[in-house]
Amino acid sequence: MVQIKRGDDKFYIGDKESQPQGVMSFLIQDNGTVVIDHTEVDGNLKGQGVAKELVAAGVKEAREKNLKIIPECPYAKKVLEENPDYKDLIVAE
Repeated sequence: MVQIKRGDDKFYIGDKESQPQGVMSFLIQDNGTVVIDHTEVDGNLKGQGVAKELVAAGVKEAREKNLKIIPECPYAKKVLEENPDYKDLIVAE
């Protein structure tokens, strides 16, 4: 398990927010939604569940703030749709 940090409009792993080894970026909107627009991890971390942990951190914060999620990032959308515990947070298109 990696240490996930909260940055400005992102969750990331690594020592520097400006040079993360993994990142999930988002934008909280005024209408009670959060747009997840990008998820990426370095090649050496792929296949280890790191990106899924980043999405889970975003889901946790969305729940805490009573936000619904608009998953523009294809990976985040896949993770949200495949997990029954997350489906209530997805904004229907």
